[in-house]
Amino acid sequence: MTAAPDLVILGAGTTALAAAERAAELGARVVVIEQAVPGGTCINWGCIPSKTLIHKAALYHAARRGAAAGLNLTPGPVDCAALMAAKQQAIDRVRQERCDRLLNEHPAIRLVRGHGRLRAPGEVQVGPEILRSDHILIACGGLPRHLDLPGMHTVAALNSYSVLNLPAIPRSLLIVGGGVIALEIGQMLQRFGCQVTLLERGDRPLAEFDPRLTGPLCALLAAEGLRQHFGVEVRQVAAEGEGVAVAAMINGHPLRLTAERLMLAVGTVPATAGLGLEAVGVACDRQGFVVIDAECRTSVPGIWAAGDVTGPPLLAPAGELEGRVAVENMFAGRHCTVDHHGTPMAVFIDPEIALVGQTAAQAGAAGHEVAEAYLDLAAVAKAHVVGAPTGALLLWADRHDGRLLGGQILAPRAADLIHELALAVRACLTVSELADSVHVYPTISDGWRLAARRLLADCPELRGRA
Repeated sequence: MTAAPDLVILGAGTTALAAAERAAELGARVVVIEQAVPGGTCINWGCIPSKTLIHKAALYHAARRGAAAGLNLTPGPVDCAALMAAKQQAIDRVRQERCDRLLNEHPAIRLVRGHGRLRAPGEVQVGPEILRSDHILIACGGLPRHLDLPGMHTVAALNSYSVLNLPAIPRSLLIVGGGVIALEIGQMLQRFGCQVTLLERGDRPLAEFDPRLTGPLCALLAAEGLRQHFGVEVRQVAAEGEGVAVAAMINGHPLRLTAERLMLAVGTVPATAGLGLEAVGVACDRQGFVVIDAECRTSVPGIWAAGDVTGPPLLAPAGELEGRVAVENMFAGRHCTVDHHGTPMAVFIDPEIALVGQTAAQAGAAGHEVAEAYLDLAAVAKAHVVGAPTGALLLWADRHDGRLLGGQILAPRAADLIHELALAVRACLTVSELADSVHVYPTISDGWRLAARRLLADCPELRGRA
């Protein structure tokens, strides 16, 4: 492909790949610019490696849990080298299938290695090469946020990338943060034999989830030995011996904690350094994320942006959607908009926790009169089959027309089970339609039907509304 490209994409992660593939389907010639490893955070340093290790930790933990059922398995010490090899194998296979084949074999897509910089609207420089195109997509993702705390320069703090490449499991770890990454990594390392302590600034983890779910979750994590502190303000960090010491205030009281390693899990910053956004006038918000409208257009005509570089929801599937929307608006003559109302999200802890749509508070603020159902997971037969009855399902619907508005679930395989409700929300199904759907028995997913039946029992006026 030697002709001038129809589209230049900065980045080669999940968002960029989805955009490049759709643009090629629409007949566009695409150049993808990447200075690091193609595949981006999700494939190389995020979703795939972390979930691979989380799965191995679950297997290791299951060996100990089986003793209560007469399965007398004795787990030996963790072979970290073998763990890292299994993780790398998963990365390589996913990268080959989802990334390399598209970038290396598609005749309409060319990969250019190097750092891309906007010189002017319609111009991107990569080393000595200057690419000109009427369509530019910024899809360079984000990076782990760092905290510039007093003494931080004295310790080698881990982040969400480096913690997945440890040569050995540390004896103990302090994690600053209480969000998705902190909980996923925290439980995984706790199960591998590391004593993990979470230090969260808020009053509970995962603020986007209902406390009726996060409360039992915290109790389950505590039962595994994971220590949790909330209302924490970290004041200072210092190297101490072969480890690290953290000075903090917890609900107004001083506390000093020590561990072998320290990890920061405090969010994401956009990877926009050196892109030349200021030079061409691309507007960013106060946190540095690129500002876009509902069609993924930036403040500069001809320049679009999508994915983590634009800020929340900071989910790989959301970035894919935004990338495709941007391309549709560029080349299909459409005015597609991004609507994440039906975009599910999940946390890969055990049990998993997931959500989609609006909460009762969000739906009420949007003008809905909300009906709610809460179903304890103990009411679902499969939960007892798998020995995991701690959890719950929450369901919200419009009280007037019965339309499903959203839901949350704490249960085994919740990340898979949330898709049933995501489809129901997207398709504007009603409580009655979900309650009348036939589910395989016994399954955890049957909990959605039972929750819908509970909602109809509490609000019989919703019966039959469709």
